[in-house]
Amino acid sequence: MEILKKLSDKFNKYLLKELTIILLLSMGILTFILVLGRLGKMVDLVINKGVGFRDIFLLIVYSASPYLTFTLPMAFLLSVIVVLGRLSTENEILILKASGVNLKRLFIPITVLGILITLCGLLNANLLLPKSSELFRNTLINVVKKGISVDDKEGIFNDTVRGIVIYINKVDPDKKFLSGVVISDDRDKEIKQTISAQKGYINVDPNTLDLYFALENGTLHRWEKANNTYRNIRFNNYTFSMNLSAMVPNIGGLRKKPYEMNSDELAKALKDATSDNDRYSIMLDIYNIKAAIPFSSLAFIFLTIPLGVKRSIEGKFSGMLYSLLLFIFYYILMAFTENFGMAIHLPAFLTSFLPNVIIATMGFYLLKNLNEEEHATVSQKLRYFWTYCLEKTK
Repeated sequence: MEILKKLSDKFNKYLLKELTIILLLSMGILTFILVLGRLGKMVDLVINKGVGFRDIFLLIVYSASPYLTFTLPMAFLLSVIVVLGRLSTENEILILKASGVNLKRLFIPITVLGILITLCGLLNANLLLPKSSELFRNTLINVVKKGISVDDKEGIFNDTVRGIVIYINKVDPDKKFLSGVVISDDRDKEIKQTISAQKGYINVDPNTLDLYFALENGTLHRWEKANNTYRNIRFNNYTFSMNLSAMVPNIGGLRKKPYEMNSDELAKALKDATSDNDRYSIMLDIYNIKAAIPFSSLAFIFLTIPLGVKRSIEGKFSGMLYSLLLFIFYYILMAFTENFGMAIHLPAFLTSFLPNVIIATMGFYLLKNLNEEEHATVSQKLRYFWTYCLEKTK
């Protein structure tokens, strides 16, 4: 027993090391692949909009947090199946059985790692994600404001926004006041207008990227082509607005999603919901991202061990295939249970965790004969389990 205990301790350390290496490698690759979709759009900011590499780097870093919500459990799933499959292929699992080691001891290192991944997922979803989302939005707004070049450049005709030419004679960088403002607006082919003002200031709406010029003491010259009418209006205060979203590629929505909000914003969003379905959708979005998906790592533990141990007879690269299929199956379950829960008015918390319960139940079924040598493959056992469930529902 003492020898088995020492063997188990050594093996636990060895297995943790192997799992950690594959986990970090796969997490880095998966996150990079997901972020890669945004890189091409961000390159356009550098080439065509003159945005600095520092801002682009910050946008990439801040956009990684939402992806980590998914890549953490995905990488854990992949690492366990791949590592256990390799041990099984190289007959190390068989040696453990021959030495009298109960394969359920595999739960010790895998569960420890699963708990760590779950805690990291909860930390990311509940703390890092809202903060990084806010930083991403602020950086994107700064990128857009730099693109129109009214905060730091004087005496230049700026035509960055199509159909609009802006001229600022003088900028006070401390008070953000503009002096000698001239704006030519040709966005509407039927209406041409030119606005001049002695002073003003600008403001950007972070949710819509609408830029507002609050102008004072000026004149509006307006020609309406349809009526061939010319108007000349003097004003004390006038607000000119334009939307800047066309300046920036669609690299992320500016409006916060429920799972990106902090507690105060969530309370306001729930209060402002116009219907029970909207309120239910918000709660479901919150529970899925902030709780259910991070906890999916613990549910996958019961399924990954039998899949990894029994995989040697099903092909060398079946681990990656199993991981991909399992995650696709998990998201299909999420979509199905969302519709099901909404139809029968199941509490949002239970609806979110139902896929985890189903995954864990499948794992318990496959774990029954973990220490026995069987000729049936895991895929065959899954088919048997599915057939058994269908027969019970009839």
